[in-house]
Amino acid sequence: MKKIYTQPRIETVATTPQQMLCASGGIKAQISGYKKNTGGFTQTYAWLAGAVCSSLLFLGTACSTNNTPDQPKQQAELKPRTLIVTEVESQKSKVERRLPQATITENVDVLDALWNEGDEVFYRNLSYSYNYYYEDNEGKPLYGILNADKAERIASFAGNRVWCAPNDQLALIYPKIDKSAMDISEVESKLTAKYTISVAGQDGSLATLAKDFHHIYGIASVVSVTETTANAELAQMKSLMTVCKFSFVDGSGNKLPITTLEIGYYTNGTSNDGKYPQDGTVSIAHNTPVESVHVEPSDAPLSMPLTITPTGSPEEVYVALFPQTEQPYKFTVTNSNGTYTGEATATLNEGEFVPATIILTK
Repeated sequence: MKKIYTQPRIETVATTPQQMLCASGGIKAQISGYKKNTGGFTQTYAWLAGAVCSSLLFLGTACSTNNTPDQPKQQAELKPRTLIVTEVESQKSKVERRLPQATITENVDVLDALWNEGDEVFYRNLSYSYNYYYEDNEGKPLYGILNADKAERIASFAGNRVWCAPNDQLALIYPKIDKSAMDISEVESKLTAKYTISVAGQDGSLATLAKDFHHIYGIASVVSVTETTANAELAQMKSLMTVCKFSFVDGSGNKLPITTLEIGYYTNGTSNDGKYPQDGTVSIAHNTPVESVHVEPSDAPLSMPLTITPTGSPEEVYVALFPQTEQPYKFTVTNSNGTYTGEATATLNEGEFVPATIILTK
């Protein structure tokens, strides 16, 4: 398979990040505005609906992640601290539309969302050598969970025992993962890690997508510490996926109820025809900018299509897909009237919302 991440083909409408004001003991998460898509799914006989898209790009402040803390760290610098994340003063601005992540609703082709109280973000300190993770006899876990303190568009995230020191880089991952799901390694005394994103098990609802499949990555950089607290700046937090809203019609334009939906690559005549990766890998590392982090779907051969099983038989479903350069897709919809199939081609960019109506035949 080709690499799946692409540069967005977009017209920016309102994307200036807003200042993140931080309360003691928490991270303030601020999200960008929305973007307008110039593409979408196309078929040989129809230009599909849904040209207006919303970015799922998550922005905090514009601070650099290119600091170069000395390696290895001195143990004396490592202390459990209450982490406080603030924005660089020069980045004050206003934004017309914001897009947080944990609860998502659609508002006229724009995805609006809120953090929920208690939402959990996993963090992993990337600034220490491999042995700090596996020879940790003194109880210095360099990972953990941060919790949202309220249901707001901009929420604080609290972590009371975050082991960190000046210049440390904390990878932030939402939805949370288990520490055992991260494969840790080291290259030239620099920490690297990988974790897996799954797209299997989607039910087509925005609620489930927001909770389990709206994968986001970012970095917070520690700029100062006391004995008990740490101040950090949140650089960038972005969506790694594309969210599509699919509806289907027959040749007469009648909407098709969706009992099950199968999505796969259209590779007519090959063993991968109609099949789709069930998971992908995210590779992260110390001093790697957020914009350089993408998800790579699992390699061929593929074993099955991505199957969406909604509750009831709705006429539209929301699906998180891997970003992908121009790619033909195969769709199969089953309902009480039978099975319908069709193909369409699209380039799916990171962080976009793509509504599409696709014509299927029985």
